[in-house]
Amino acid sequence: MHARATHPIGEAKILLPPGIQRDSLIYVRTLISHPMDTGFFKDHAGKPIPAHFIDAVTVTYGGEEVARFTWTSGISRDPFLTFPLRATREAPLAVTWRDNRGGVYRQSVDVAFS
Repeated sequence: MHARATHPIGEAKILLPPGIQRDSLIYVRTLISHPMDTGFFKDHAGKPIPAHFIDAVTVTYGGEEVARFTWTSGISRDPFLTFPLRATREAPLAVTWRDNRGGVYRQSVDVAFS
C-alpha cells in the first residue's frame, strides 16, 4: 500500500489565476490526492495492489457541464490537471473526480472578476 501520511485520498485543490477579467481565457489548475494504483504492482510483501484510480473527471461552471475527461490507470499518483476556461460570468466552478471503486470527490471555487 502507498503511504498517505500527509494527504488523505480525495483532498483536492482548484487554483485560479489572480485578476480574472470578464471574457478572458484563464487556465484552471487542479490537484487531487489519489494513489492511482494500476493493479499491476505488488506491495513489499508480494501481494498484488488492487487497481484504484480515477476514471472520470467532470467540470461544471455555473451549473453547466463545460468539460469531461476520461482517465485510465496510466495517470500518475496525485494527478494534476490544467485546462482553459473562458471566464464569461461570475459563478461557481466545480470539479468532480470519480474513481473505479465508486469514490466521488468534489471541490469548487467561485470565479470572480477583479
